[in-house]
Amino acid sequence: MKAATLPLAVDGGTPVRRDRLPLHKPWFDHREAAAVSDVLSRGHVAGDGSRGRELERLMRELTGARAALAVNSCTAALEIAFAAIGLEKNDEVIVPSFTFVSTANAVLRAGGRPVFADITADTWNLDPADVERRITTRTRAIVPVHYAGMACDLHALDAIARRHGLVIVEDAAHAANASYQGRPLGTWGTCGALSFHETKDLVVGEGGMLLAGDDRGFVQEAEILREKGTDRTAFLRGERAKYTWVGVGSSYVLSDILAAIAIVQLEKLKEITRRKTAQAERLLAALGPYQGVVQLPVVPQGSTPNWHVFAMLVDPRRRDWILEALRAEGIGAAFHYVPLHSAPFAKRAGLAPAHDLPVTDRVAQSLVRLPISPAFSDDDNADVIAACRKVFDRL
Repeated sequence: MKAATLPLAVDGGTPVRRDRLPLHKPWFDHREAAAVSDVLSRGHVAGDGSRGRELERLMRELTGARAALAVNSCTAALEIAFAAIGLEKNDEVIVPSFTFVSTANAVLRAGGRPVFADITADTWNLDPADVERRITTRTRAIVPVHYAGMACDLHALDAIARRHGLVIVEDAAHAANASYQGRPLGTWGTCGALSFHETKDLVVGEGGMLLAGDDRGFVQEAEILREKGTDRTAFLRGERAKYTWVGVGSSYVLSDILAAIAIVQLEKLKEITRRKTAQAERLLAALGPYQGVVQLPVVPQGSTPNWHVFAMLVDPRRRDWILEALRAEGIGAAFHYVPLHSAPFAKRAGLAPAHDLPVTDRVAQSLVRLPISPAFSDDDNADVIAACRKVFDRL
């Protein structure tokens, strides 16, 4: 029987699978358990132990970053970044509205003001032309967010930043093991923030990494902010006889238990990316005939994605029905961000822009994410495809 004639589960038909396939599933096995057990046996479970320092060394080696600071979330990395660049009250930072709330919250916590710019219709990343239109005398920084592990147009954004004397802070929460023109994402700007959250590719539960380049002053300030306002990081390197309170900071350090998990995940990262890329390529090939119904993701020129997210656009008038139909088939499909410029807090805080963000609004109303994970089997991936074919054939 052709898919077009199969009754949909949402209409009472038999679903593709009985158990719901989640949107994402971390790939853990005995190796993470053994790493945690080893840390527990050593007795040092707080941050900046042997596992944390090894994780930072491995991240420097992988990315080529001058500094890598393990932190307890990507949000923490962003908060440190904006404080370390010296963001002052009412300094403006251009961010996409189509992003997670941490991108804007970190700016606000440092005293700055997020200015929302639109995204491009093909990659759903910051539109450089719109970024340039938002620049004023108060603009201090630009935040490229590499949505789904697809690189922003970093050459264009870097040229804008240089022209106007601005700082680039990369929100690379989605971008572990993704690159642009062979250079890892998170290493193009003054700094970059990675996420090790449960939903990401490299998973520790809650965690992240701040990457930095050659600005030694920035790195020193970030180290102090991360370690509760002390110079303890320099002390641990043997550069101080003792450490003390030298500035304002907070407790952003990553536990050695989680660092141990991150090291194992880092060892798996190439395989994680390989598995997700294979799943994405199968989805692209299978859904290609439905281009009249869906807009499939586009890999920007020069970008090597990690396929953190597999997202597509559909008719916004049918999006909610499509989600309902896919979920009824046992597929954990989902939408994504509510644009920040339209959120209740943005309106209360006077952050809603006077200008329209038409692409952001359209993408937010049209986007559907499909399950993709290194822990999924070929059969899981085939079920996603079968469910999409049933639903899209109906359309």
